[in-house]
Amino acid sequence: MTIRDFDYVTADAVGVAEAVAAGVLTPNEAVDEAFAAIRRVNPALNAVILEMREAAQAQLASLPAEAPLRGVPMLLKDDCPSYAGVEMSYGCRAAVGNVSKADHAIVSRYRAAGLVVVGKTNMPEMSCNIATEPTLHGPTLNPWNVEASVGGSSGGSAAAVASGMVPLAYGNDGAGSIRIPASNTGLFGLKPSRGRTPCGPISSENWGGLVCHHVLTRSVRDSALMLDLTSGPEPGPLYVAPTPEGPFLSAIERGQAPLRIGLVSETALGMSVDLEVGAALERAVAKVEALGNHVVPISLSHDGEALAEALRKLIATYTAIEVEDIAQDTGYPADDRHFEPVNVALAEYGRSLSASEVIRARNRVNATARCFARSFAEVDLIMSPVMPCLPQPLDTFNVRSTDWRRFTDLFLSASVFTHPANAAGIPAMSVPLEMSAGGLPIGIQFLAPYGEEARLLTLAGHLERHYPWSVRRPAIHA
Repeated sequence: MTIRDFDYVTADAVGVAEAVAAGVLTPNEAVDEAFAAIRRVNPALNAVILEMREAAQAQLASLPAEAPLRGVPMLLKDDCPSYAGVEMSYGCRAAVGNVSKADHAIVSRYRAAGLVVVGKTNMPEMSCNIATEPTLHGPTLNPWNVEASVGGSSGGSAAAVASGMVPLAYGNDGAGSIRIPASNTGLFGLKPSRGRTPCGPISSENWGGLVCHHVLTRSVRDSALMLDLTSGPEPGPLYVAPTPEGPFLSAIERGQAPLRIGLVSETALGMSVDLEVGAALERAVAKVEALGNHVVPISLSHDGEALAEALRKLIATYTAIEVEDIAQDTGYPADDRHFEPVNVALAEYGRSLSASEVIRARNRVNATARCFARSFAEVDLIMSPVMPCLPQPLDTFNVRSTDWRRFTDLFLSASVFTHPANAAGIPAMSVPLEMSAGGLPIGIQFLAPYGEEARLLTLAGHLERHYPWSVRRPAIHA
């Protein structure tokens, strides 16, 4: 490799690591490239809300010598992946100035892998939205079209990766918060199985087990390698995903027998799928079948309305806990001056629920796993759109209204294809296979049985080789 072969803003994380190992650039130079790209692009997108220059220098001074991603820059979302000694606001006005006391377990694994965290990304308050338009920092804009939502809750991370600031960034997914921004920005986004990656040491679970931790990437191999580097139980886990047969990275090069893939093209909540999304799904089916797979229409057996209502209750309950905890820790009242009005109202609803109502909601959510298990007895994977619509206009998901029921109706409708995987705890991915007529990315979702991330990654590797998406560049890029 020579310096002429290497372009930081188009390289994936593996490519940056290879360039460092080959002496094309040093870890310090790789981090400098990241800060330069942030400086060039971030003013137009508002994706990065905190640069961690001092922390990055400290990391560079103690990089593990043989680490597989030595010197590769990345970004953290400004919530539960805490980084000791650095501010973490949860996207909340009440928490400005809060400083994390300990590293999240996954951050410790990032450090061991040689990654250098260079900053924090924008997010909705407490990650409770599938758009990234908080009052605290303002909206993150989509590099493909600044009038369209970047998605959420990992929207800042998605915009930063899609525009070339960093090759990868942390995301978490409680109802689609990796897959939806990946779909909206043309990235690859994998939600792992429940228990695949750690969520401690502070939490034993997030949103009652709905939330999983991983990354948004431009390449499949980056996502697979990051899963290899971060998966496995931490001390005292509440859930542990099955041990894989081999490295996830090797799965993307693996041959694959023809798969029987179940196609879900209708929503479980009665709304119609946008015509452009439906057409994109048809094109994606043709691509999948061209690789030798067989796609058959199926209907999922879970009750979509009952699941949505159960999720509404769980999200409200955890919102109440988070609002109360932040208010108690900071001394600020839980009112509209310090929190998003919709979250204040949603928290009030959460507090009104009885213990038996919450437990029944959790039982309903957990029952989704058995519904999917019955489907996977008939098919190897399930395929659907990521969202029933194209990326929505800004302000569609209004957090400055107190109408929590309308907000959650919109939230649950837009995540109708994604949130069932969180309920079931199964792995799911958004693959950037399609584009709209107006030039907006459209992700296609694939779901696998519990613990079968390798099956997803093998298919994703085949799709990436035959229908490469890395040649596409958004309108705003580094």
